[in-house]
Amino acid sequence: MKPAILKLTILSTILLFVFEFVVCAQAPPVRLKNGLDSLFAEHVNQTSGFVPGHVIRVEKPGFWVYQKGAGVSVLHSNDSVSPEMKFKIASVTKMFTTVCIFKLIQAGSLKMDDTIGKFLPPSVVQNYENHHQITIRRLLSHTSGICEPQSDFQGRLNFWIYMKRFEDIPVDSLLLWSYAAGNGFGNYSYSNANFYVLAEIIHSISGKTCQQLITDSIIVPLGLLNTDFNRIPTGSFMRGYLQGTFYPQGGVPNGLNPDSTYDFTEASNSWGYGAADIWSNTPDLIKFHKALFSGQLIGQNWLDTMSTVVSNTGDMGAYCYGMMRFKSYNNGPFYGYGHTGTAFGYGDMLTYIPELDVYVCSAGNYMKIGQEFLHRDIYNFLKNNINSIDEPGTGADICLYPNPVSNMLFINGLMQDINLSVIDMNGRVLIQQADERKVDVSHLSVGIYVIHIMTKEGKNLFTGKFIKQTNQ
Repeated sequence: MKPAILKLTILSTILLFVFEFVVCAQAPPVRLKNGLDSLFAEHVNQTSGFVPGHVIRVEKPGFWVYQKGAGVSVLHSNDSVSPEMKFKIASVTKMFTTVCIFKLIQAGSLKMDDTIGKFLPPSVVQNYENHHQITIRRLLSHTSGICEPQSDFQGRLNFWIYMKRFEDIPVDSLLLWSYAAGNGFGNYSYSNANFYVLAEIIHSISGKTCQQLITDSIIVPLGLLNTDFNRIPTGSFMRGYLQGTFYPQGGVPNGLNPDSTYDFTEASNSWGYGAADIWSNTPDLIKFHKALFSGQLIGQNWLDTMSTVVSNTGDMGAYCYGMMRFKSYNNGPFYGYGHTGTAFGYGDMLTYIPELDVYVCSAGNYMKIGQEFLHRDIYNFLKNNINSIDEPGTGADICLYPNPVSNMLFINGLMQDINLSVIDMNGRVLIQQADERKVDVSHLSVGIYVIHIMTKEGKNLFTGKFIKQTNQ
């Protein structure tokens, strides 16, 4: 065979691999698919009667994708749920806002220990006790003592949440209605109001609204085509519902029947300013999460800070800086990073499992019910069932190190007379070399890459993935 033809054949084989594993997003091995089907079905059955529809996506980048929908997207209809339907992501929004904050920190525009008075006018900050000590760090970790009006369901925000749910709440009102309890300062207390203040700080520093900065610095660069802040949803989406019984006894607003179900799909997201006001779908959220953990959005040092535990929040996990860590079982070890979300009519959860390099995103068109248990069960199942046969040709005796890598990637294992290729996630061959146990990747952009090693005769020895991080 002529060298040019041989080279073309090898290139075609590599591109076919990338097409199969990256572009086509093939299904997981049958054994894994059956297990995920069973766990998802159990979750759907447990929430039957409450949640009309569910979507889920489990992705091992470069190898397989599991996605599925169950139930209906519109109550009392036959409109089946599609796994790529949009939903309100609720508090998963906080991760987008947090990334923007860390981008500004990375650019030198603010510091973790800057106080809020440096960026906001006295008319705003004086509303909060201990405002001289409330820093970016405390806002991100929910230890500022700032409480939101929503924390009291018989308070003023009820009037907006239901009676005027299709009207926007002015930002000034959100800030005015929020308050700081002096004895809460320094103690973890989850509150959207921390992110109202962070969103205003973003506006003050960048000159852009928080929504616009998220759009310009995350949504557009990553090509998140199903992610936006629209009031009226576009494209394919699930309608969101809430029962009157969600409110505590005595807290039901006038006109709201506690035994009825109400459609909150087009209700204003203004109550979630910077905290819970994004629409998206499972593919987009996992794309965002992959970009975050591969170093495309913020540097590794700031990602390490973002994922540092500040407060244990219970049996299921802990809170970091705008991000949660999840436990594998009650009081068990941590297994993943991400966030949960609950909005009026929707609930979701986004998780990255570093140990397995697996991403999980699920949602339903009611309040969040049992998502933490679903993700935990998926982790435990995959941990006990994923092995090398689930990743064709990975070569159990070959490993890459360090991974993530900044400059030089080394290959350890039994092999000789090899051809090696490095391919990006769009299928482009960026590096080709022969008979080398190390690869200089310093010139590559931050991101995820596939490495393919073959014998001179064209037999596959190893197919794997590495993360290129910023040069050190």
